[in-house]
Amino acid sequence: MSELILQARSHAVWKKKERNHKRGAFPALARGISYGKGQPEPMRLGGEKQEVMQDLLQHNCFCRVAGFQSAALATWFPRCYKEALHQKQQLHALRPKLQFNFDNSVYSCMTVNFGPWTWTYIHTDSKNDPCLPCAVTSGGKYNWKLGGHMVLWDFGIVLEFLPGTTILLSSAFLRHLNIPVSMGETRVSVTQYTAGSIRRWLEYGGRTEEAFEVEDPEAYAVEMARHSSRWMEAMSMYSTIEELKAGLQ
Repeated sequence: MSELILQARSHAVWKKKERNHKRGAFPALARGISYGKGQPEPMRLGGEKQEVMQDLLQHNCFCRVAGFQSAALATWFPRCYKEALHQKQQLHALRPKLQFNFDNSVYSCMTVNFGPWTWTYIHTDSKNDPCLPCAVTSGGKYNWKLGGHMVLWDFGIVLEFLPGTTILLSSAFLRHLNIPVSMGETRVSVTQYTAGSIRRWLEYGGRTEEAFEVEDPEAYAVEMARHSSRWMEAMSMYSTIEELKAGLQ
């Protein structure tokens, strides 16, 4: 997978804004279903470089990584996984023609960070669903004792991030970054996530917030009243170590 990503990077022509953005100074492309930026409903992402992603994601190694990321979510965040699966089924029922990236994953979108030495600035991915930890898999050839570490800024934690390792984290509200690798080494990464706006669209009955307010003002008022406690609902989706141990017995 890492070799395919690096090959695709070398063959593509990248614009300046594609090589330097809020997450870092490296090319990155997303493919999948999203909702926002004036879209009337959840839709497949477009763009002139979608062909690059289409060519990449047809390789079985991406499907295997996506399936592993989703299975890891089911293992360590079972409530989040069940909710994400239900959400995927709801979206498919309302928009059956929407094509997901992978049948073996509950996530709706994948981003490839093309490197060749991907290191991210401190940031959050505020548009991701806070109830659904995103999955990040690192690749490349680098000394993981000296570089590539994942930093969870708010907790003051630095984690060794080996090539081929997957980390699950709540990127929507946890500030995070990874440190550079050494000169001559390579590092790429693949991330799966789901936009939080898709959850809201489904909760609004498969419609925009504006349409929801006009068509069902009573239900709209109830939904808006939940906003102050939504963070508690999100936190309740996460499992404790004790719950996970009990479930494995």
